[in-house]
Amino acid sequence: MKILKSHKSLFVAVLLIIVARWFMRSDQRVEQWYAQGVYPYISGLLQVSLGWIPFSVGDLLYCGAIVWTGYKLWQFASTIWAQGFKNWWKGYGQLFGYLLKLLTVLAWIWISFHFLWGFNYYRKSIPDQFGFVADRPSSQELLQFTQYLLDETNRYAIELKTSPQKNAAHGNCSSLDSQYPKASIFGVIGNYMGYGGYYNPFTGEAQMNNHMPAFMLPFIVVHEKAHQLGYAKESEANFMGYLAAMQSKDSCLKYSANLEMFIYANNALRRSDSVAAKNNFKALSLIAVKDLKSYRAFVQQYQGPIDEFTTWFYTKFLRMNNQPEGMYSYNRGMVYVMRYLNKKPA
Repeated sequence: MKILKSHKSLFVAVLLIIVARWFMRSDQRVEQWYAQGVYPYISGLLQVSLGWIPFSVGDLLYCGAIVWTGYKLWQFASTIWAQGFKNWWKGYGQLFGYLLKLLTVLAWIWISFHFLWGFNYYRKSIPDQFGFVADRPSSQELLQFTQYLLDETNRYAIELKTSPQKNAAHGNCSSLDSQYPKASIFGVIGNYMGYGGYYNPFTGEAQMNNHMPAFMLPFIVVHEKAHQLGYAKESEANFMGYLAAMQSKDSCLKYSANLEMFIYANNALRRSDSVAAKNNFKALSLIAVKDLKSYRAFVQQYQGPIDEFTTWFYTKFLRMNNQPEGMYSYNRGMVYVMRYLNKKPA
């Protein structure tokens, strides 16, 4: 009883986690009561509160958390060292206390994450919402879809040549809002970690790594905005981002979205028909070929152990959050787009 009384915060957190786990078991329940119920108000409040601030509050929050964690670890180690071996039992008692505090903090972080955004991982799937079957495409279907994306990419590349957005196409689309997403202060570090943007669920900020090749930035914007709107899974964010791009009047956004989706589709086609995939690449406009080469050079420049660790860690994170395919869930968005455009009925 004494332990429960002194650590009642942990006890309450555990009860809330049990309730949350029950709540997450029904996608219909999550969709109705959270995704379309509570979450829009949470997101709106966070954007009104923090959206006007020109820099990333979330990045500063993470920096503060890292510094605080480091200080606490140093404080604990110093205390144990100062007590020496004669009072080792006091050290173990303090260790137990620190572990309980750590569990309490982690439990409330988990609760905050899910309440502020994470429940969206368990909402109704995109195929269920839009009424189509997202089965695995055949090689012929992939070939047809890549040719469609190839034509669209080349069409918007030509438009960019004669458009006032010609230079804007590579980083300054009218779609790139001045406030959303914000530029992450971890931009250079993000190059080594291999991410183009991220959504901070604790502050409601969509953020991008503005050091990425410029042609990618427009699609990164709509992808992160989709996260902000409550589409948590990477496949869903890619799908909703592409739909948003196609409804835009911005040629550079459409170019960026179609080229991004072409990369996913052509990579999938390469596994079954490498010759067709190679021919698709040869048929790309010179602008697109140049952009893809710049992207490859960018990736090669920053590849290394940090990128490998980040990929491993994020794969684990995705699988823990209702995305068993891990990093492949990004590719799943391409299948959603293909099935939606063909509108294969459920």
